[in-house]
Amino acid sequence: MYPDEFPRNGWYIAAHSSEVTREFLSRWILGDPILFYRTEAGEPVALVDRCIHRQMPLSLGNLRGDQVECGYHGLTWAPDGKCTRIPGRTTIPDSVRVQGFPLHEGSGFIWIWMGDPDKADVSEIPDHHWYTADGWATAAGTEHMDARAQLLNENLLDLSHLSFLHLTSIGSPEIAETPVTVESDERWVRVSRNMPRTIIPPYYAKVTGIDSDIEREQYADFFAPAFHITTTTLKPYGDKDDSRKCHQKTLHGITPETRTSTHYFWACSRDFAVEDASVTDYIRNSVSTVIGQDIDACEAIEHIIAAWEPSYPEELNIKVDGGPLRSRKIIQTLLEKERANGVVGRPHNPSDAIARAAAAASTARRRS
Repeated sequence: MYPDEFPRNGWYIAAHSSEVTREFLSRWILGDPILFYRTEAGEPVALVDRCIHRQMPLSLGNLRGDQVECGYHGLTWAPDGKCTRIPGRTTIPDSVRVQGFPLHEGSGFIWIWMGDPDKADVSEIPDHHWYTADGWATAAGTEHMDARAQLLNENLLDLSHLSFLHLTSIGSPEIAETPVTVESDERWVRVSRNMPRTIIPPYYAKVTGIDSDIEREQYADFFAPAFHITTTTLKPYGDKDDSRKCHQKTLHGITPETRTSTHYFWACSRDFAVEDASVTDYIRNSVSTVIGQDIDACEAIEHIIAAWEPSYPEELNIKVDGGPLRSRKIIQTLLEKERANGVVGRPHNPSDAIARAAAAASTARRRS
């Protein structure tokens, strides 16, 4: 079974740094509505997006300095979640709070911890410095998918699909025929391919200027519960050194919105043509198109799965499924450990249809 739940004790990408400003941003994560904003000092804040008085979304209120005023009855909440004002009342118990969430900002992303705050260890966040590093240029974006996050986790670990779904952009026929090597531990999976000689795909010919066959290496790394780094290195076939070798690091934050909807945060960093803005624009558009193809495929699969639930259609597993199946097992093991320790989500989760409708309404409000 594809997991449709994810552990809460783990770091998830909540936003690109540029998305969180002094304007309210409401985004559902793991089935919970979250309000994001920045203090006047520029620090990002995450609070549950509901006033505990009458459940009004705080994102429909007002930002007063660093504090959030509910737009319904004026209750006001500090960045740590403590209530600082109840109109008509002079004293407020310290226990009157809305839930806050630990955040970490670095190298272009804002990460959120949805579980036990005392377990939020930033050392668990994978290195992704390429997003903002000197000597690299980055194109980035945010997409949305109406399907469970695990479908993308497995898509990104089985890059044989590049030979078929993305043949006219980043793929080539040799990819699917090249043997894979799978490495893993309790929270990490790597699927790698080494292609000593292959034709250069149209996308890479455009961005690198190489017009001959290439030597290509490809690494797909998964860091549980929801982050990927896809590394592609290439150089002209026959080059005796690495002077023309190009590196591309594509970062993927696969963050569950609800049980069957997903935020997809991506950033594509390169160490070639760094000063060429036209290459950055081309990559931004091209990678968004490629991701759109992956999303279309996953949404089509989700429709089939949904038609069979609560049973499950039989699947055939083949050799290239080793990495994806390992990621599935890691998620299931993390969930089992949390449940054994009494870690669960909200005790009365709404149905998936209701949660998705609420998330869609929130998105519509932001865009209006």
